[in-house]
This record gives sequence, C-alpha cells and structure tokens, in this order.
Amino acid sequence: MNKAVAILLLLGLSACVTAPRAVPAAGGKVGETSAVATNDATTVVTNQPAKGLTADQLKTLEADAGDYLLGAGDVVQLYAMDVAELNRNYVIGPDGKITVPGVGVVSLDGLTREQAQSKIEALLKPAYLSPQVNIIVQEYNNNRIFVLGEVRKPGQYNFPGRPLLLSALARAEGLTDKADMRGCTVVRGRGTVIEINLYDLLRKGDRTLNISLLPEDAVYVKADEEHTFYVLGEVARPGVFPRGQEVDVVRAVALAGGETHDAQLSKVRVVRRDKSGEAKVLTVNMAGMLGGRVEDNPTIESGDIVYVPRKGVATFNYYLSQMTPSISTVLLGATLQNLNKK
Repeated sequence: MNKAVAILLLLGLSACVTAPRAVPAAGGKVGETSAVATNDATTVVTNQPAKGLTADQLKTLEADAGDYLLGAGDVVQLYAMDVAELNRNYVIGPDGKITVPGVGVVSLDGLTREQAQSKIEALLKPAYLSPQVNIIVQEYNNNRIFVLGEVRKPGQYNFPGRPLLLSALARAEGLTDKADMRGCTVVRGRGTVIEINLYDLLRKGDRTLNISLLPEDAVYVKADEEHTFYVLGEVARPGVFPRGQEVDVVRAVALAGGETHDAQLSKVRVVRRDKSGEAKVLTVNMAGMLGGRVEDNPTIESGDIVYVPRKGVATFNYYLSQMTPSISTVLLGATLQNLNKK
C-alpha cells in the first residue's frame, strides 16, 4: 500500500471526503452554505462567496460541542462533605481512570463533570448515607487541538474549556504570508470535514464562522496554490513546495528529496485540475529520462500533484482520484501522523 493511501485510511476519509464546492441545499442556490452527507460522514461547506453558516448548521455544530468530556491527563478535585479522605486532586490516567479511596478504580473517560459526580456518588452509597460529591476540573489537559499548515507556530495546544477557531489560530501566532485566506479545514473525528472561509471570518467579520472546536480537532490552513505544487508518494520528503521558478517533473521529485528505494519511476503521475475542477492525470516515464532516453518531461504548474507510486501497486489510480479533491486533508494526515509519533 502506498503512503498516500495509508494516510487516507488512517484518517478514515478515503471514501467520504468531498471537495469544497458549491452544492445547493434543498431549494437553495449555488453559493449558499450547505451540508452534504456522504457515506455516514458530514461535510459542512462554506462556499465562495459565502454568507456564513446557516442556523441549522450552527445548531448541529454546537450540539456536537456539548459539555467538556473528561479524559486522560485532566486534573480533577473531588470534594465530599462527609468523606474527608476523598478530598484531594486526582490525575486521570492514560486509561481514563482514577483510584478513589474506599471505592477503587473508577473510569471517568468520556464523562461530563456532572456524570462523573453522579457515578462516584452511586459507588459511595453502599458505605455512606446520601453522599454528595462535587468535582472541579483543575486542569484541562484532554482538550488538545492541532493547528497545522500555514500558521506561524504549528503544533498541538491544550485549552481550558471550549476554544473557538480564532483562539486556536491566535495560539499558533496567526497566519503566514503563504496562507490561503479562503482555505481552512477543520477535521473532526473520522468523518466530519468543516471548510471555513477565513477571508469572510477575518476581513468581513462573519462570526458564524468562528466555530467551537472539540478535543482532537485538527485545524489546517492550506498554502495559496497560486505559487505551490505537491509531491507525494515514494519520495523522501512528501509535501508542498513553492513554485518560484520553472520546475519539471525530475526537478520536482528532487526538491522532495528524491525517490525512495520502492519507487516506481516508470509511471510517475502528474495530476492537474482544469478550470472546471476535473482532474487530468499525466503519466511520465522518469526512469527512461534518467536512463538517457528522450522522454516527455512536462513543466509543473501551480496546484499540480506529482505522485510517485510504489512498485507492485496496481490500484493507485483509484486512490489518487479519491485524494485529488482533498489534497490539503492528505497533507494534514501526514503531519498528524508525524506529530503523534513524537
């Protein structure tokens, strides 16, 4: 399996991510905001020109946010009026559990503060008459948000409470000069992709786009494709590269650190989208060129994807067509994979 396919499968998005494009809602017009359900996944799209999120979409996103759920790393303080030995701080372990004196091991993972209180009270009832437990969250360490792409300080951040999108971007010290103001993606869970037009949020003041973020959300700000291209697959350093001068396929692969040992250079693909958004795939025999034969070595255009397949993989064309509309999500997956290894 090639690297790009593995990234897509890790994200759970290989067959359920759609490109941000104008999709009219029922009775709506192209250019309005709409939600599209595909294979049990939901893509909330803000198109250009966008008028923000609809009331129904905002309700859905806020309902998803809900109350804060306790998890690994959170520090909670228990206070029980008649059970003094319980009154101290507890760090929720990697397994989502704490050890409560007189009760034993208790799992708080995925519970709200109120649910955790009720659970511990129920466990105390056999030994105490009408126990009352209060829980205060001292440190929110399970509220991790990834902020990646064209921000000045990409990385992962913990927030006390429920952060908004602008709060996450501010913690990452804002956007770089290469950022695409209309290209921000929030990946949530295994199947929700929320496209946000930062131009409308930051320049036009559309606060409906300043959505609440959930733990493990990944905010990805893509590069302006006007002067960039991508190199993926069996290369040493897959990613996005500036197109500051004329670049052909051989030069593009070299900029990505060269091919790996498993690269199939006889069938390098160049994926190019036309004005309608349809993908055109060119096949380049880079092995022939390196062997001294005269072969076509096309010039790379802005937004192109150079894809070096793996030897022996016969189905990459299908997966390539799946990933083409959502290249920013593919790069996001690669970055998340690297961060989680640290």
